[in-house]
Amino acid sequence: MSSTLFCYSINQSPTKLDFARTHVFTPVSIQFYSDSPSFTGKLRSRRRSLVGVKAETLSVEEQKKRKKPRVLVAGGGIGGLVFALAAKKKGFDVLVFEKDLSAIRGEGQYRGPIQIQSNALAALEAIDVPVAEEVMEAGCITGDRINGLVDGVSGTWYTKFDTFTPAVSRGLPVTRVISRMTLQQILARAVGEDVIRNESNVVDFKDSGNKVTVVLENGQRYEGDLLVGADGIWSKVRSNLFGRSEATYSGYTCYTGIADFIPADIESVGYRVFLGYKQYFVSSDVGGGKMQWYAFHEEPAGGVDVPNGMKKRLFEIFEGWCDNVLDLLHATEEEAILRRDIYDRTPSFTWGKGRVTLLGDSIHAMQPNMGQGGCMAIEDSYQLALELEEAWKQSVATNKPVDIVSSLKRYEESRRVRVAIIHGMARMAAIMASTYKAYLGVGLGPLSFLAKFRVPHPGIIGGRFFMDMTMPLMLDWVLGGNSEKLEGRSPSCRLTDKADDRLREWFEDDEALERTINGEWYLIPHGNKCSVSETLRLTKDKDQPCIIGRSKPDQDVPGTHIVIPSPQVSKMHARVIYKDGAFFLMDLRSDHGTYVTDNLGRRYRVTPNLPARFRPSDIIEFGSDKKSHSTMNHSFKKKTYPHYSINHFPSITIRSLTLLRIIKMKHGLLYKTALILNPSLLVFLLVMIICLWLQLILKPSLLCLKQMCLVNCCGMEMLVI
Repeated sequence: MSSTLFCYSINQSPTKLDFARTHVFTPVSIQFYSDSPSFTGKLRSRRRSLVGVKAETLSVEEQKKRKKPRVLVAGGGIGGLVFALAAKKKGFDVLVFEKDLSAIRGEGQYRGPIQIQSNALAALEAIDVPVAEEVMEAGCITGDRINGLVDGVSGTWYTKFDTFTPAVSRGLPVTRVISRMTLQQILARAVGEDVIRNESNVVDFKDSGNKVTVVLENGQRYEGDLLVGADGIWSKVRSNLFGRSEATYSGYTCYTGIADFIPADIESVGYRVFLGYKQYFVSSDVGGGKMQWYAFHEEPAGGVDVPNGMKKRLFEIFEGWCDNVLDLLHATEEEAILRRDIYDRTPSFTWGKGRVTLLGDSIHAMQPNMGQGGCMAIEDSYQLALELEEAWKQSVATNKPVDIVSSLKRYEESRRVRVAIIHGMARMAAIMASTYKAYLGVGLGPLSFLAKFRVPHPGIIGGRFFMDMTMPLMLDWVLGGNSEKLEGRSPSCRLTDKADDRLREWFEDDEALERTINGEWYLIPHGNKCSVSETLRLTKDKDQPCIIGRSKPDQDVPGTHIVIPSPQVSKMHARVIYKDGAFFLMDLRSDHGTYVTDNLGRRYRVTPNLPARFRPSDIIEFGSDKKSHSTMNHSFKKKTYPHYSINHFPSITIRSLTLLRIIKMKHGLLYKTALILNPSLLVFLLVMIICLWLQLILKPSLLCLKQMCLVNCCGMEMLVI
């Protein structure tokens, strides 16, 4: 059991606001004096007004018999179950209709893990602390490690996300990943089997003004005081409310799978997004020795793969990408790969009508790029239950019926802006991830030859600078912007959420992050002309260097020896040294030299007698005839996989199709110049500048963006930026 420090408010007395709501005669007196021209008229008008008040109030007998409203919920997914739990905890009579409980019971197709970020975990704590504790115990923490964007081909970091600081600085739980099935099982147990109706698909409803009646697919009818549509992106409740409308296709299909695989840097990296042109790849640690991955590829909707052909196609799509991507594909069985097209729905201004409202994907389905789809549904659930509880308290205080309609409107108003912004961020993240270009010329058709010169795209420098400036503010608002609305939850630090003491160093130093790799290192033959066929293991003993040569030395030389029978390899050609978590290569004044081609495609000669650091996926050539070895790092792999050489280099830029359509000269100089200058990057940067300006006005303390300090909270070292 985790050790957690909580602080609760001891003030349980009724608020003055609740007490003030018992006064109901002010509107009567206003009406009395405004409508009555004479004293007699005043008496009559007042008598009529008092009669009207009595008609709207409840008798003593009715007050004793009254119960909290009955809430009907269409959909037993995460949003529906969390709301049912929140409403039940507040004393409402809840009934959940779910067409298929097989996913909860583990009988259906395994849908994989879901990311529950700090904002959603805090809302879950505000709803039910024991349930939140169980969820966090079952989840795998990823927010205490490095997360961010990397180049899909080279694997080098583009930018890193600090999700730890925004959480602990506000006293929120750190982001976790949990099995979707496990999460639903925990929620279903907390809600209770008597609340959930299986094989109950809501197909229609009728709002009479005082009650709502739902109609199930089997013809059964149930009556309640309000209906909450939580039946997903293809919501029937939404269709019946506003008419049938098509979801928006993102332009990308998604392959997903779970691999029994532990990367060598699992202790320092939580999840990564590998960027590419018209494709990108996401990997995340999900605990239990498993990795979840998502492969996105731009193509029309409705595509179908040949039987047992998904894995082969993925290797074709991501050919030449870094080992982090290819290793996960190798480690995944064909049967464990699923495919689905990615859709979302633009949030509408109106979320409901009368006594019916929507939450989660049924009203604002998001693309999965920010991991906030389920989180927004959990926030919706908390807010809706809170507004219903406030309406009930007001009803008790004023001795009037519960104003369901007004409470639903307040819920919608409180959620509309935040949801719309995060929905837009998710779309922008998809555009950024799939239009990334590393060099000028990539994706420019006739100008593609420019990519051979490896000139960094201007979008890399500008995009990275502004992301570094704005990302802390954005994450602070996304993860902590809703925490002030969570009533009954005090900020608290969890000892189990403590991050590694080197986290700050990892954010600032890529080399320090690489040194944390914990695995076995190998030299693997590369190319058909290599003189050696076996894989060569490198030792991590700094006192036992690895000597590489054409033959074994005549005298006793400490260390291990690797023999490469090639005329281009000198008798004592090179030495491999291990120090402080890294391997270094030293050329021993060989006749034909030693060459390294790094993961960016740059080839250079190793200076004799000077150690040069090499990294996983680097290609080492012993001699000028290009007899080469590739460097790989394997850790806890069940199989040994072939090495894939880097043979092409995709992407980095942000395009705006809207702006490009304005340019009529598609094949002219203006069009090509617009593509190079990347107009949508300017739009994106302008939006980020405006957001930054607003944040600085609202929170002057954020002016010190680069100020670093350490805060001691519950025994935790926390980095605050």
